[in-house]
This record gives sequence, structure tokens and C-alpha cells, in this order.
Amino acid sequence: MDAERREEAGVWLSFVSAARTRPELRGRLAKMQAGLDELVHRVLLETDRAGALTPGLDLTVETRRLSALLDGLTLQAVQHPLLVGPDELCAVLRHHLDSLAVARG
Repeated sequence: MDAERREEAGVWLSFVSAARTRPELRGRLAKMQAGLDELVHRVLLETDRAGALTPGLDLTVETRRLSALLDGLTLQAVQHPLLVGPDELCAVLRHHLDSLAVARG
């Protein structure tokens, strides 16, 4: 995560935190989350259609799992930028995606 993305992630985290106590922001937050979930689901769906995912995965569950992983990695990158660098973030994400992929042999 470069400095610009880290700054964007910090803004996202501040917005999410503010929406917890400011009801007027909750609708925007829900819309933003729904859009992100739709994007993640679409990526997984197209990857599945291409035959690259392990057959039989529940894409609804995998959408939530990948979304939660991305949120967690983003949070760690913002909170601990000196401890969790871009290489580690990419390695964790790559490992997760590899766990969804069809075994090639």
C-alpha cells in the first residue's frame, strides 16, 4: 500500500467510525458497502465462470470472507504501517486467493 492508498484508507476508516455515531452518514456507508460487496461478488463470479475457482464454493460466503479480509488488511495497514507493509499485505491476499483457486496439477 503506497502513501496515497494509505491516506485514502485512513479517510475510509474515519468515515466508517464517524458513521457509527452520526446517523446521517449511515445510509451513505451502507450504500458504499453494498457497492463494494457487489464488486467483490462480481469479481468472484467472473473468476468462477472462467473456471478458475474451486467448484462448489458458496460465492455469497466467499464474498463476505474476501470483503472482511480486505477490510482487516486495510485496517492493519492504516493502524500499523511500520509493522504491516505492502509485501505482507499482498502475500496474505495472494494466499487467500490461491486457497479459492482450482488446484492445478
